[in-house]
Amino acid sequence: MSNINELINAITSILIDEKAYDLPNVCLKYGLDYGDESEAFNSKRVYVQRRLKGKDQIFLLDLAKRVIDDYGSNANELLKIINRLNPNGLFNISELTRRNIIKWLYSQGNIEGKLELMDFLSRIWDLENMPSTDPRFNDALGDIWQHMINNSDWDEKYLYEDYLELITATDEILIRFLELVVHPLVREQLELKEYIETMNSHLIKDGFEFVPTDNLSGYTVFTINKSGGRVKGRAKNLIFAAIGAKPDIIISDSINNDIKIVNNQSNCLIYDYPISNSGLSWLEMVQWWADTNGVDKINREIEVNLYKRLISSMDSEPERIVYKNYFHFFRNQLKEKLPALIPQVYLHYDPYTMKQRVNLKVLPRQRMDFLLLFSNQQRIVIEIDGKQHYSNGDISSPKLYAGMVNADRELKLRGYEVYRFGGYEFLDEEKVKETIKEFFERLFSKHCINFN
Repeated sequence: MSNINELINAITSILIDEKAYDLPNVCLKYGLDYGDESEAFNSKRVYVQRRLKGKDQIFLLDLAKRVIDDYGSNANELLKIINRLNPNGLFNISELTRRNIIKWLYSQGNIEGKLELMDFLSRIWDLENMPSTDPRFNDALGDIWQHMINNSDWDEKYLYEDYLELITATDEILIRFLELVVHPLVREQLELKEYIETMNSHLIKDGFEFVPTDNLSGYTVFTINKSGGRVKGRAKNLIFAAIGAKPDIIISDSINNDIKIVNNQSNCLIYDYPISNSGLSWLEMVQWWADTNGVDKINREIEVNLYKRLISSMDSEPERIVYKNYFHFFRNQLKEKLPALIPQVYLHYDPYTMKQRVNLKVLPRQRMDFLLLFSNQQRIVIEIDGKQHYSNGDISSPKLYAGMVNADRELKLRGYEVYRFGGYEFLDEEKVKETIKEFFERLFSKHCINFN
C-alpha cells in the first residue's frame, strides 16, 4: 500500500501545477474522472488524489509513464520513484548500459567535441526553462555556465549524472544525447568508428544500435534504432552434444522448469547454470564443466577435455572442420570474450522416436548443428548442410528441401539468426578455412564483439 500511496503523491504533485480550470480536462486525458470544476478550485490536490485513490498499481505505473513522457524534467522525482518500484524499470535502455556508455565517454574526454559546451547541451535540454539550483541565476543555463565554464568547479560526472540526471532520464533524452555525441557537427569522421562500435557493444544488449540513416554534406549521420533478430524469453536449459541413443528426459519441477535425464544420461549434456544477458562464453562453459566433474579450478586439461567431448558429438567431418577452425582462429584472439560454439543443441525435444510416432514428425528439426548465444535474445544458429538435407541418397528431394527452408522461416520469425554452410564448400580444405574465418569475423563485427 505504501508503494501505491507514494505513486499517488508523486503524480499529484505534478498535476497540481496545472491551472484549476484546466485540471478536469487534464485528468480526463489520463483516463480519470472529469468531476466538477468547482471541486478543482477548492483544492487541486484533493481533486487529483480523489481520482487516483482506488486505482491499482498497474494502472498507476502506466499513468506515471505517460505523465513522465508529457512533463519531461519536471517529472524527475516521479521517474526516480518508478525506477525503484518497478523491477523492469521504465527504460528499454537499462541503467547498466547507460553507466557503461557514459563511463567510456568520460574516459575519452571532450564529450561535446567540436561544439561549445553550452551549445551542445542546449541542443538536448531546454536549459532556459529548467530551474536553477543557484539563487544567483534564473535557470539551468546560468547554473551550468557558472560552474562548468566560469569557475570550473563541477566535473563531467556531476554535470551529467547529478545535475542533468542522464542515468535516469527518459530513453528519448538519452538517445538524443548519444546521437549528438556522434553527429558530424560534434565528432570528426575518423573518430566515429570507435565511438559507434563501443556504444553499440552496450546498446545491442538492450535491443538498440546505431545505424547510418542520413548524409549531411557528404558526412554520415547515425541514429539509434531498435535492432532486429531478438528472441523473446530467456534461455533456461541447454540440452546438447548428444551421442548415441536419445536421452530420456522428464520435467522434475515444472514450476522451476527443472529437467532431469532418467535414461541414457551419459549420452548428452545439460547446461543448467543461469545464462546472463551478455550470453554464454566458452570460459563460462569450461567453468560449468569443471564444476560438473568436481574440478576446483579451470585449467588447460579440463578445457581440452570438454573440447574433445563436444567434438565427439558431431555427426560429420564438415561440422568438425568448422569447430576446429573456430578455436584455431579465435580462441587466443578473443580469450575470455570467445562465445561458446555449442554443438548438437536440442531446439525441440520429442520424447518419442519416429517409430513410436508412426512416422508422424510432430516437431521439425529437433536439433541444431551449432548454437551461439551472444545474449539471451541474440541466438545464432549455424547449420552444415549435407546431402541428407535436400536429397534421398543421390536423388534430389524437393520435399526435404521445402521442409528445411520451412524450419528456417520458423526460426527466423522467432528471432533467431540462421546461417548455412553448404557441403560443397568443404571440398577445398584450405579455402574453407578462410571462409570460416571470414564468416565469424563478420558475425562478430555485426554483433559488436571486438578483438581488443
